[in-house]
Amino acid sequence: MQRYAFVSLVLCSLTGCADKAYQEVPVYPVEGRLTVAGAPAQGAYVAFHPTGDVGMTKGNKPFARVDREGNFRLTTYEQEDGAPAGNYRVSVFWPENPEARGPSPDRLEGRYSESKSPLTVTIEPAPNALPAWDLQ
Repeated sequence: MQRYAFVSLVLCSLTGCADKAYQEVPVYPVEGRLTVAGAPAQGAYVAFHPTGDVGMTKGNKPFARVDREGNFRLTTYEQEDGAPAGNYRVSVFWPENPEARGPSPDRLEGRYSESKSPLTVTIEPAPNALPAWDLQ
């Protein structure tokens, strides 16, 4: 009887009846540019919060850190792999000290937190080049 239970478990894991929370969904490259008052927002963090079903029940939210030129590429599972297709609200946190190893106040004072951000985007099942965002 234990042999059949083991075989069933192995077959189930191979055929996809494992917990959906740990299954990766396809992601598509996403790149963008973020500036504040025209200057690159170096060190800012952008996070993409699904506003509908994007296939992930738990786990990572696509995110990126803005480089010194103001550019970013989203990461979901592996560095700069992209994001699942779907609709998102985008939050931005720009620490006063991007190199701090602990908490640092948000230069944007929470104006672009998940609940307040006016930034929304749709990720298509293809490479995505987002329009540049210049925050004030």
